[in-house]
This record gives sequence, C-alpha cells and structure tokens, in this order.
Amino acid sequence: MKRIPTLDGWRGIAILLVMIAHTQDSMLGYFIGGNAWMDVGQHGVNIFFVLSGYLITSLLLEEEKVNLRRFYLRRFFRLMPCAWTYLAFLGVLSLLIRQRLIGSDLWPCLFFFRNYLPAVETPANTLSLHFWSLSVEEQFYMAWPPLLLLAGRKWGLSIVTAGALACAAFRLINWNSYNNFPSCLHTEVRVDALLAGCALAFLMRYDPVREWIRRHGAKLFLLCLPAFLWHMYRFQLLIPLTESLLIALMIACTSVNPKSIPSRVLEWQHLKTTGIISYSIYVWQQVFLRSFWGPLGFPLLCIASIGSWILIEQPCIRLGRRLEQRISEGNL
Repeated sequence: MKRIPTLDGWRGIAILLVMIAHTQDSMLGYFIGGNAWMDVGQHGVNIFFVLSGYLITSLLLEEEKVNLRRFYLRRFFRLMPCAWTYLAFLGVLSLLIRQRLIGSDLWPCLFFFRNYLPAVETPANTLSLHFWSLSVEEQFYMAWPPLLLLAGRKWGLSIVTAGALACAAFRLINWNSYNNFPSCLHTEVRVDALLAGCALAFLMRYDPVREWIRRHGAKLFLLCLPAFLWHMYRFQLLIPLTESLLIALMIACTSVNPKSIPSRVLEWQHLKTTGIISYSIYVWQQVFLRSFWGPLGFPLLCIASIGSWILIEQPCIRLGRRLEQRISEGNL
C-alpha cells in the first residue's frame, strides 16, 4: 500500500499526547507538579488504536487472500524485538542497581495480557504499565486477520461495525464498573477504537466515499476537531466510540486532501519524524519520563528512542521483509 505521509503526522500527535501525560512525572512535573489537564495520554493511545486498525485492515485488503503466515511474520519483526529489548533492559538494570524493576508483570508483558493484571503491585511494575496498549493490539492481531480470512471481505465491514457497536454498548452499560484503573484498560472496553479504524479501511475502498470526503473534507475536519478537543477535556479513563469515529473521520479527511492546511501541518518534518520513531518512543518513555531523572528525562529518551529505531527496529524490519520475500518465492 502506498505510504500516506499524513499518517506519520498523526502518529507524532499521538505520541506527543502520551508524552505530555507522562512528562508530569519528569520535566514539567519537576517544576510545576501534576495537572489534570495534562492527562491526555489515553487519547493519544486511542489515536494509535484507530490508526492501527485502519492500516492493518488496509494492508490485509490489498492482498488477494489474507496470508496469515506473512502477516504474523511482519508483525513479529515489527513489534517484538523492540519490546523484548526493553524488557531485557529492565532485567539487566535490575541486576546492576540491585533493585527489582520487573517481577510478576514479566509474563503478562511477554504474552500480551498486561492489560488484565488486577493492579500495580509495586512501584517497579509501573515500568511495564504501558504494555497494556501493546497487549490490546496483539490480542486484536490474533483475532481479526483469521476472522477476516474465515468470514471473507463481504462480511468484514458488517463484523467490525457490529463489534464496535457491541463494545460501545457494553462499555456504556457497565461504565461505572470500568471507569477506574486498571479496569479501563481491558480489551472489551477499548477494542472499538481499533474496529473504527477497520471500518474506515473498508469504507475508503469505495470511490464514492473517497470522492465525498475529498470534496467535503475541509469542512468536515473543522467540525470534527472541536468535538475531539471536547472529548479530550471531558473524558480521561474510558473513551466513548464517538471519539474514535471523530479520529477516523479526521484521518480520512487529511489522507485524501494532502494540500489542505491540516494535512500540511501533519506533514511538518519534525512531526513526521517523531511519528516515524513513535513506537520506540512509546516503548522507552516509561523508564525515562520519571521524576527520578528530572529535566534529564527527555534528552535521555531522545537518545534511547533514536538508538532503538536505528539499531533495533530498522534492522529487524528489514530482516522480516527478507524472510517474507523468501516465503513469497517459496524458499521457506
């Protein structure tokens, strides 16, 4: 699938929202303390979820037939090396400082059910807390491609629409039970964001839909943006389906209107670069954006993220692509 430059900008916005929330424990928190208006990390993760659902489904629909072996090979080399390196780093650091930095949370992180741990048991376990969102995504990856393969593309849009509505209804009915930490991290109340992105991928394959968004995208974006900002102000833990739909619409508007002002903002080079390395930033920010580091947290995070992108992500992605090519050629 042809690369859409604005999507890197959206990734940049998403990771910046996460960093704003976590920076309360580092640079800004070092000087001014925590503020409720900075708790926007959940909305950044929600953008990541919608983007992930959109991109994964778009890639799957580009293939004549869903190839699960190739899909999981790509996902493994894209996500696992960086995540596992981070966990290994925590283990090595624990030995060096003689303090346990990862314990009962190790297996939930490795097998991606970190979002179902009942509570944070020790201060050290917070260093892996951000693996909750990686767990949601991995659970989605395990379920959605096989389901699409079995059901077929004809029923794909109906399935993701029904799934998103069911998730939204379940969350609304059980709002008081899940509007707390860590229950708000459970997949059954978060997966609708991923499914909203899946639905967008199906809809964007229809020329009339793309043409309508191309003609009305500027006005539609201006309507969506204030509503999205209101959701950021109103909700902090649980996030309604309406926000995910707003994000999906804004992604669509900027994707098909590259010359619009919002698209040009998203294609600002520094924002795009931040988006390109956003996965490494997300994985490593939990250990560096902490009060222990003070003002040094941000520069250390930059060094770790860039190093992770160059030394881990890129080589492993290239290795995954080579293996995928060999599979396609029948050599594996």
